[in-house]
Amino acid sequence: MEAQVSIEGDVATVAVSGSVNTNTAPQFEKSVGEAFADDAVTSITFDFSNLDYISSAGLRVLMVAYKQVMAKGGELKVEGSSDEVMEVFEITGIADLLGLE
Repeated sequence: MEAQVSIEGDVATVAVSGSVNTNTAPQFEKSVGEAFADDAVTSITFDFSNLDYISSAGLRVLMVAYKQVMAKGGELKVEGSSDEVMEVFEITGIADLLGLE
């Protein structure tokens, strides 16, 4: 798993590639933490165009990020998810929470 963080104004973008699982979730969480280390960041966009798989450990990181964004009055977006990743979001109910289609 690789994650690239970029910040533009109050929006951080985290582009993730590979698989987020029990072994790589701590690295994913660290990248999200880097995004929120900038006090100006109130919203976050996850670019999952190159994400192959996400486990429950990765979903936990998404939920922590969601809570942080909501506390700041911002917005969390997910872009580019494959059908397989979207299926995980739908089965777990995260798709409804995040407003994903």
